[in-house]
Order: sequence, then structure tokens, then C-alpha cells
Amino acid sequence: MGFEIFKIYQKKAYTSILDVLGLIASLILIFQLDAADLVFKSILDMIMYCFTAILSIFFIGGYKVILRYTSFIDIVRVTISLLLAHVIFIFYLGIFDRVTLRYILLLFYFSTTVLVSYRIAVKLIFSFKESVFNTPILLFGAGNNGIKVLKMFQAVNKFDIRGFIDDDISKSGRTIDGVKISNLENGNVSAFIIKEKIKQVIITTDKVKPERRKALFEFFKNHGINVLDAPKIDSLIESSNKIELKQIKIEDLLSRDQIDINLDLNRSSYQNKTILVTGAAGSIGSEIVRQLVHYTPKKIILLDTAETPLFNLNNELKDIRNTEITPVLGSVTDVSFLINLFNSSEIEIVFHAAAYKHVLMMEAQPKLAIHNNIYGTKNILDLSVQNNVNRVVLISTDKAVNPSNVMGASKRIAELYLTSHINQTKTQLIITRFGNVLGSNGSVVPIFKEQIEAGGPVTITHPEITRFFMTIPEASQLVLEAGAIGGNGEIFVFDMGEPVKIKDLAINMIRLSGLKEGEDIKIEYTGLRPGEKLYEELLANNEKLIKSHNDLIFKSQKEVVSDLILEKINFLLNESLKETVENDFLVKLMKEIVPEFKSMNSKYEKLD
Repeated sequence: MGFEIFKIYQKKAYTSILDVLGLIASLILIFQLDAADLVFKSILDMIMYCFTAILSIFFIGGYKVILRYTSFIDIVRVTISLLLAHVIFIFYLGIFDRVTLRYILLLFYFSTTVLVSYRIAVKLIFSFKESVFNTPILLFGAGNNGIKVLKMFQAVNKFDIRGFIDDDISKSGRTIDGVKISNLENGNVSAFIIKEKIKQVIITTDKVKPERRKALFEFFKNHGINVLDAPKIDSLIESSNKIELKQIKIEDLLSRDQIDINLDLNRSSYQNKTILVTGAAGSIGSEIVRQLVHYTPKKIILLDTAETPLFNLNNELKDIRNTEITPVLGSVTDVSFLINLFNSSEIEIVFHAAAYKHVLMMEAQPKLAIHNNIYGTKNILDLSVQNNVNRVVLISTDKAVNPSNVMGASKRIAELYLTSHINQTKTQLIITRFGNVLGSNGSVVPIFKEQIEAGGPVTITHPEITRFFMTIPEASQLVLEAGAIGGNGEIFVFDMGEPVKIKDLAINMIRLSGLKEGEDIKIEYTGLRPGEKLYEELLANNEKLIKSHNDLIFKSQKEVVSDLILEKINFLLNESLKETVENDFLVKLMKEIVPEFKSMNSKYEKLD
């Protein structure tokens, strides 16, 4: 039977039997002393003594504990129980002379020592057994959550907890339930990790700021240690014998502190309004919709050409009660369709997120980029102005700045078309510009994830290529904020943080999967693709930033677009509708409109 009697579902009888044996051992010890038989005059006295002790332990809760998880509190319970039992036994004997009290005191000492010692022994034996077979881990965070996680982890017997790590230097060197607390500033942590062969670090608190989380990941990554999140305490309690650790996502390492959003301003801007979101089924469009519903607009029109994603989004929002959700299947390039939509809907605000965004595909088909990204924007803008829409927010990209590809140039021309109308309408025209969005359709994150799951290789175009990144919720929050505060003709540029090397992003994702780059997953460099450049920019050479009320949103100085540029845009659109038009001719026209458009790694370099 071995240690099976100490398992989680043990019967209390096992522990009480062991306690009786311990009490008998204590009596045997006391009888080794002279004159002990003057106290215990019969077998009945000894039976009464054992019965009183067991009953006291039972009533004070000493048998609720699982032996292998005995804690200091449990030892205190046993000690108090035995103290009470010995007091009762003195009254049972009815003898209060010094000799009797001295033997009772010795018996209390012996019984307490025996019962506490075997409990500690069982705990130590199991701790040793667990340390041999279980994964050696560290817990980050020695606060209340950390202690609760420690207790729950001990209960499931799957982890060998070798220590705590905590940023509070005052806790360093102390222990919790025998588990030592260390601080990363202490240089001994690295040596301890190697010595104890630590395999995992589990973050026990959700109060770790993104920058700190990233630093922790980098530190432990360099030691080949996997960093995980502990589940929330509520879920731990609900499933006490099964703990599912959460993998840290790449978004956790690249996100920033909670964005300070002016909720009152946003609510006053969007509440009870009819809002059109184009590209509503896309990554950014759908998140804009999800966040808009919190401000209870009167109606949100979801416009997209993608039938299934639009159906899924509408199904996701079916339980929304205070806002009418209207999915509409259609294209921003279909003028007749858009005229009917605007005439029948009394639209007050437009978020224009619909666009073709894949650089490689648009480089091969400039006509489509012009038709969808420029002509589609023109249709939305023209109809918004004609129908006295209060506000139009264009979702642009950092690839529109000093563009090196057709896609970026098409978005820049869309910006110019919108800007050319700022003095001709009462409609507030606003542009938001930001970099790559983590996890969006076609971004590197899902691509890398698929490659890692397939066993590699992970393909990167160049070892030095960098990009700005922002999570989908962050970008959408800032779009709504900019839409609420924006003045006519303003370009809002989001603080994207530091540019990230795609190579580092891939390595982090590989290690977050518990694998090693170069060993488990190979990294291959394929060369820059047509239209791709090593780094992106958020500002054109002639643009300057002005601070807004939000630290993460900057305003670019308003630009003036000449009538000549507007004529060239309209000429480009007309030419793009011709069936026989050549791609080279269209790209040449785009370069005339956007002189800073310099093709890279592309067949269109000959036009520069």
C-alpha cells in the first residue's frame, strides 16, 4: 500500500490510527521513567488518554488536513488539541500534585513531538519524492496570489517548486512555507537556476506591466527557461486537481501599459449615432465594431465583401441589445450600391477600414490597388460629403509614408484625396496612421505560428528587417479616440513604440512554443520581396508632429493638396478603368502623384 494512504482522497481514519500509535509510543516513553505508574494506574486510564487526545484533534480540525500537505497552521492545531486533551486528562485523573503535573507535562512533550514529527516526516518524504519526478519551477510573485498558487500547485503534486522570484527587495531571502524568495537583482539567481535545473518560471500575478513581462521573458529566455502564466485563482479553485498553465502570447510581449482612453468623450461622440464601418469583417474593422458597441451607438452598419467573416461577426454580436447591428454585403467600389446605402441609412460617422493591404499581391496587380484603395476611398468620401456625414475616419498605414510599393502608394494617394477636400466640406475628415497590427489577417504572427506548428522552417526575408507593431485592440482603441478628438484634415500618428526586428519576433515565438531556434526550428532567410523595404516610417520628410491630449496619439501638421494633385488622382482613376491599360503606366502615374514613391526590389524600379 505504501504511500497511497496519504493521497488526496485518504480516509481520516488512517491519520487517527497513526495518531493512536504515536500516543501509545509516547506512553511507552513515559513508562520508562520512575513512578509513572502512579499517574497511569490502569489500562482504562491509558485508553481514556488516547480517546481524549484523538477527540480533541478531531474537534479542532486536525483531521481535515492531508498529511503530505501539513502546514504550520496544522502543526499549531495539533499542539493546541494535545494541550487541551492533557488539561482534560488532568481533571479526569483528579490529581493535581506536582509529581502528577510534571509527568503530564512530559507526556504532552512526548506526544506532541511524536505526532508533529511523523507529520513533518510524511511531508518531507513526499516533497523529496515530488522533487525527483516533477518539473522544477520558480514562481514569479510572492504576494497573496503567489501564495495561493503555491498551495494549489502543491495540492496537485505536479510541480517541484524550488523558489519564488519577486521584485520587492525587502522579501528577498525570506521564505514562504519553506520556499525561498529571491530577487532578480541578486546575481545568485542565475547560479541558482543552473544548480536547481529550473525548467519553467510561472508568473502568478496579472499586475506585471508589459515592459516588465518582456524583461522577464528575455532574462529567462537567455537561460533556456520557458515562461508561463498561472491560471486565475478562480479557475484554480474550480479545478483543483487539474491546472492548465497559459502560454505567454507574443502580444503580451509587445503590448504596452493600459491605454488611457477618454471614455466620456468617446461616449458623447458615438452614443446614439448611426455609424458605418467599411471592411467591418477584417481584423481592424471587426475590433472597431466590438469596441464601438460599448458606447451604445444607435446603429452600426457592417459593410464588407467577405461573406463568411461578415456572417461570423454578426453572429458574434447577436446578443447586443442597445445597438442595432446591420450586416451589409457589398463593395466600396460599387457606386450604385453605396448611393442606396447612404440614402437609406442617415449615416453620421464613417470608419473606412476597407482596403487591400498585401504588399506582394498589390505589387502584381496595381489596377486592383488603385480601384479598391483609392477609388473605394473616393466613393466613400464623396457620398459622405454629399449626405452631410459628420465625420469620416480613414484607416491608413505606415507603408503610405515614403512608399516603396504599390500598396503603400495607393494608401498615400487615398490620404491625399481625402486631404484635398478639407476646405470644401463641413464633414470632419480624419486620417489615422499606424504600423503593423499583431495577429491581423496576413500578418507575420499567424504565418510564423503555422510554420512553427508544422515543425519549421520559419521564413524571414532579411535578418535586419524591422517593423512597428501594435496589437489589434490597441490600434482600434486609438482609432476611436482619434475619431472622437479629430479636427478637419488632421492626420493622427500613433506611437508604435520601438521598431521590432522580425528575426527577434520569430525567435521569441519559437521559444514561447517551448522550442529552440536553430535546433528544433530552423530559421531561413528568403530575400526581400518585391516592394519590401528594411524599415517603415510613420512620418513623411515634410511632416512634423504635434502632441495631442493622449500620450500615444500625435497629430501631423495639416498639409495642403493642390488642385493639380487632385486632377492627377482623378486622371489615374479614369485610366485605371481602361481594360488595356498597362501596369507600368499606372505605377508611373502614381509616382507622379507621390514623388517620394521609390520602388524597392521591384520591376517598377526602372520607373524611378
